[in-house]
Amino acid sequence: MMKNQALKAVFFDFDGTIANTEKLSVLATQQAFESVGLPIPVAQDIINYQGVPIETSFPKLSERQLSEEKLKKLFQLFRQAYQNNESEKNIKVYSGIPELLQQLVQQGIALFIMTSKKSAVAKRNLKLISCDQYFTDIYGSDRVVAFKPNPEGLLQALSEHQLFANQAVMIGDATFDIDAGHAAHMKTIAVTWGSHHLATLEAAQPDSIVTTREALADVLLPAHG
Repeated sequence: MMKNQALKAVFFDFDGTIANTEKLSVLATQQAFESVGLPIPVAQDIINYQGVPIETSFPKLSERQLSEEKLKKLFQLFRQAYQNNESEKNIKVYSGIPELLQQLVQQGIALFIMTSKKSAVAKRNLKLISCDQYFTDIYGSDRVVAFKPNPEGLLQALSEHQLFANQAVMIGDATFDIDAGHAAHMKTIAVTWGSHHLATLEAAQPDSIVTTREALADVLLPAHG
């Protein structure tokens, strides 16, 4: 996919792309909803919303209209529960990802995180899985004016790092990532080991769909192996 142009930057989603955080997201969400006396969302619904900020997903996960005050409390409880349960048991980097990140950096390609998490949380999580050293910059939901699938975060990052859209690729496990990449006029790669199923990803029409980390390496670095 990238053979005909100079790849200078790769944007990665975090949850479901770099690391498996499903267990942690489900645990923290369910604890938060239970703490405020709301019906507890089922795990699959929570997983399906990985990739969008809780400010967007929690009102949709709730079975009733919530006041601003209750939402604020819910967000606070979630973030506390999430941080309390951050561990190597609950955040697991996918096999092959650290090696791929290292290869990309060695090729002179700048790496970025574009995530629905707050930037500080993403930094903590990257450090926990020993991958923080590979990334040039991290764009969390607190750094952008509009969240994925809006392309604003990607456009902001391209501008701030003097990059053109045709020099970059967006990689993610959810349609939000692919839609954002398309809207920013970037190449897109969908990975199937995260939250959204293959048929859902196919409907978003990414430039490539990969089912293994080896296949991802082959797309990004055609001379790999």
